[in-house]
Amino acid sequence: MIPALGTPPADARIHLLNQLGMDRPDPQLDALATELATEAGAPYAIVNAFNPATGHQEFVGLSTPPGNGLPQVERSMAPDWGYCPEVARRTTALVLPDVFAKPRFAVNPVVDQLGIRTYAGAPLIHTHPDGSGGEVFGTVCFVGLERMDRSTGQASLVLIKQYRDRVQQLVYQRSGIPLP
Repeated sequence: MIPALGTPPADARIHLLNQLGMDRPDPQLDALATELATEAGAPYAIVNAFNPATGHQEFVGLSTPPGNGLPQVERSMAPDWGYCPEVARRTTALVLPDVFAKPRFAVNPVVDQLGIRTYAGAPLIHTHPDGSGGEVFGTVCFVGLERMDRSTGQASLVLIKQYRDRVQQLVYQRSGIPLP
């Protein structure tokens, strides 16, 4: 499982995901992922929940390219695949305009299996109304198959943080849990 800041017991995390509606695929989160993919100019965008019940990353919001020959992505991924587990460990956003620019990021199953070349992701963090907590329960990200110019990094960071905020606002608003 993904080690994250203030990781609660599995039952508490499952309860939180359930309360936030992040325990199953969600059409509203799919729509946000599609908006993100379009705005980022990327073929894939994901709202990801780290689910201790399955031990996997569960894609509760997903935008994949229509059957145009690009690899299709399922709704679940092993906990050590991709870059979202790194974002959860860091508890900060991560932008990789070219995953090959940093050797430690170039070696990942998503590079070999899907051809991922660029990534931008931000953590979804739950803070209790009393200010305690700080648990990463998921991420929002976009990925592409083409290297992006390094100069796009700041714009990608701003964009991914905007979508992180939109996802958190949506899931908290509809759950009735006050936003921290």
